[in-house]
Amino acid sequence: MLDEFTRLTGYHRKLAVRLLSGKPVREILIYGSGEAVKLTPERKRPANRKGKRVYTDEAIAALRLIRAFFRYKCGKILASLMRQQMGYIAPWPAFHITEALAKQLVRISPATIARYLKKDKAALRLKGKSLTKPGDSLKSRIPIRTFFLHRRGAENTRFLADTRHRGRHTPHHPGPVVLPGRSRQ
Repeated sequence: MLDEFTRLTGYHRKLAVRLLSGKPVREILIYGSGEAVKLTPERKRPANRKGKRVYTDEAIAALRLIRAFFRYKCGKILASLMRQQMGYIAPWPAFHITEALAKQLVRISPATIARYLKKDKAALRLKGKSLTKPGDSLKSRIPIRTFFLHRRGAENTRFLADTRHRGRHTPHHPGPVVLPGRSRQ
């Protein structure tokens, strides 16, 4: 069957397998009257999307305004904030929210909010826009003393506390360690 299909259409075997198995193809090259013609198959709506669009463009525009008002919170937090605060937000003339639109916005799920605002969220990301200049590292600019002088005397001793004992003296940690040559600070 595959050989006959490839012989009749002139397609390669791999393309014929894809077409016959039902996998989507981006472009098909058809040779007719000596010229190659590219055909792109129409994209159908996915089988699991059977209903119509629930939220209007007006609702999405209001959702964007509300998200900016709440300082760009994520979908989960924004959904709960809208449910709690819609009574206070809807009367404001800046949002242009009608009663029917308020009912829609209260019903919207966090996943739907995330899906509708995905492009807006991506536009606000700062990835790839680093403002640090390449060049000399800060490590080379900070002077670090790698030695210290040992001086004898009580005024020049420094206490080093071990953080593991958290202020208590345990048998494993008898107390602060005194190093000669440093003053106590």
